[in-house]
Amino acid sequence: MKVAILGHFLSKEEIKMIFPFGKYLPASFLFFLMNIYPKKFTLAAKFDILGKAEGYTLGIHLTSEQVMNLPKEKVRKIILDTILFAQDKLGCDIVMLGALTAPATAAGLWLREQKQVKVSLTTGNTYTAAVAIQATEKAMDLAKLDINEIKIAVVGAAGVIGEAVVKYFDAKNANLLLIERSLDRFDRLKPSLHGDKHELSADLKDLLKADVVITATSHPEALIMGDMLKKNSIVVDVAEPSDVVSNIEKIRPDVICIDGGRVKWEKVNIGIRFGPPKHVGFACMTEGMLQALEQDKRDYIGSVDMNHLKETITWAEKWGFEIADFTCFNNPIDLKKFESIKKV
Repeated sequence: MKVAILGHFLSKEEIKMIFPFGKYLPASFLFFLMNIYPKKFTLAAKFDILGKAEGYTLGIHLTSEQVMNLPKEKVRKIILDTILFAQDKLGCDIVMLGALTAPATAAGLWLREQKQVKVSLTTGNTYTAAVAIQATEKAMDLAKLDINEIKIAVVGAAGVIGEAVVKYFDAKNANLLLIERSLDRFDRLKPSLHGDKHELSADLKDLLKADVVITATSHPEALIMGDMLKKNSIVVDVAEPSDVVSNIEKIRPDVICIDGGRVKWEKVNIGIRFGPPKHVGFACMTEGMLQALEQDKRDYIGSVDMNHLKETITWAEKWGFEIADFTCFNNPIDLKKFESIKKV
């Protein structure tokens, strides 16, 4: 089975990869060239998946900011054309919507409405949510935090990944702080919440109340600044690009910020470097691979099915994937640092 993994540039600096001699030219100039460049995507690599399936990486020639801010119709047309190339030219069975290509297409639902799209679609959000939960629970265990004595914040709580994370911890009766950009975003989420141990907010400053923060928005720039976080708090940043300001280790050495949604890829090499350390990849990409390995042609778009979330964990264990060692902006985190985390 064949799977195509879609992605895009997370920053203007990454544009240098598609132009000959790009590394010698200013990013601003290359950004201008990209906007007039007729080709709108690149077949970056073909790779083997454990000898059982084939993978392709396709890079759309847009930055995160463009995906979210350009006219929706233009962005969706580029994504659709890329998917049709994977389907018709590469013979792919599954397409995984990486980075912001999922929110740009209503978590893949818009693409499913396009009659010419025959391939199976997955957002990768299910296993991403699963890995975010695993990373959070591991961090809490290392810091010896009792779930019954702390407050857990979820930023982007009404988003697809955020909703799954909220449902999981809500079922554990955790004390939750749910944050969205506006309170009306919670209308869809409210019916699934139980009890009264959750606070709804549209103010990121409320993060000062949280001992643990899980953030998974589709914002193209950092939202969480150093002064918004509680002393000795833990942040699991699942967003790509990151929701947390990049110099967080320097300005808040008391805070542990973990790159969320990362998986060990010890037996997979996709042929390109895209940010994470060697032998580490994103959970969303891993979900596409797992689906191909399982020869599963179902769609996994829209909201996360919590039963399927458990299924992806089982798949990962079967094929030898597990959460990556903790890093912060790709730098290793000394696990001894968790010993200094105390509930305050």
